[in-house]
Amino acid sequence: MSNIFNGWIVQAWKKEDADAQVIKIQKTFIYILSLLSLLFSIGWMSAPSRLTVYIPPEIQNGATLKVGSIPDPLIYSFAYEIWQELNYWPKEDGDDYQKNIHRYWSYLTPKFKSELIGEEKDLRISGQLQRIRSLQGLSGAAFDSVNVKKLGNDTWEVDLRMRLSEYKNGQPIKDIEIIYPLRVTRINVSPQNNPYGLALDGFINEPERLQTYI
Repeated sequence: MSNIFNGWIVQAWKKEDADAQVIKIQKTFIYILSLLSLLFSIGWMSAPSRLTVYIPPEIQNGATLKVGSIPDPLIYSFAYEIWQELNYWPKEDGDDYQKNIHRYWSYLTPKFKSELIGEEKDLRISGQLQRIRSLQGLSGAAFDSVNVKKLGNDTWEVDLRMRLSEYKNGQPIKDIEIIYPLRVTRINVSPQNNPYGLALDGFINEPERLQTYI
């Protein structure tokens, strides 16, 4: 009788140890699943803050937007705005072009920035910086889809038809209509420095003079 009782106790202990082991394994899985659920929840809640949705300038008639897809009107307006600002020289001291290149460095690829710095040096040597300059879009030349051509997955050609005016000592010295065939590319850069995620990457071809007034 004593042996049966002792055997029963041993079996009970073994069963208790086995149950404890199972419970320990279950607790481990619960901890792992809880940690994974927490990480997934954090990722799910923070995902919208990492999405980039480009809103076209004109959505009066509605728009279907795809995350990461950049609409042509926004690409055009980006190229227009940055190129216009680079060529805005409000003073005749000759320093505006250099300042603009450095001010808008995050909207230029390193290659194009280097080209513009070289051009600025050439213009300085030839005395063509000591003037007031401005660029305006041609009258009635609003965005047209033909002015934006997709060259690759993240590269576009943007044709800007603009009027370039230059003044020195209050007198006009240049007034021409010109087309700038600019290359625009998508880049990885901090949104704080460049919210567009786009950059000017140089000219597809040399700018072409359309008409000369002065």
